[in-house]
Amino acid sequence: MTVATAASAAPRAPAGNRTVETIRGQLHKFMLIPMIECHARWFEAGPVAIAVEARALGDSPQRMVRGPSIHVFDAARNEEYLRFDVFGQVLHYHYILNDAGHNVLWGYDPDANGPMIPWAMAALRERLPVLLRRAGAAALADEVEQQGWDASVLPEVARAATLALAPRDDDLQRAREGMDWMVEWKRIHPQFNTVDQGEY
Repeated sequence: MTVATAASAAPRAPAGNRTVETIRGQLHKFMLIPMIECHARWFEAGPVAIAVEARALGDSPQRMVRGPSIHVFDAARNEEYLRFDVFGQVLHYHYILNDAGHNVLWGYDPDANGPMIPWAMAALRERLPVLLRRAGAAALADEVEQQGWDASVLPEVARAATLALAPRDDDLQRAREGMDWMVEWKRIHPQFNTVDQGEY
């Protein structure tokens, strides 16, 4: 193919968002579905609180995906700022921008970084103020830096997250509850989980 022919060829349409494996800082203009608290275990850690939610997705035991969502809130549990989703084929994490009602999604590469749960614990232990500032929570980040936070909860957080990977008797029930909750959230927030091509 000549240079002239190549230049005149019609550009290819970009691959759809849902087929791209590498997710790097996608701005999503909606708030994430809130966790189902009855499936979560809380850990109080000073100026922050961490919840580990046991997720289940699927319509049969043979088609079940399990794993934890690890949520980082302020101590009052009013606002969530960070979420690490360790389930499915595309592991990922979110910065939650409460003021804008948006979130920023980043994919996780287990080949380069190893299992995600230990990585997430290390990120929280070593870089929590940086992560909070990235989520727009500068005042909370300052508080964490000035007063410290109780990182001693992290081994128990990791244990709870690891347990969420295992099959449970209530997998189908949790999966149904999660789907019903997502449908209801999308009814109230029609923009949820919709991403226009070319916006990020």
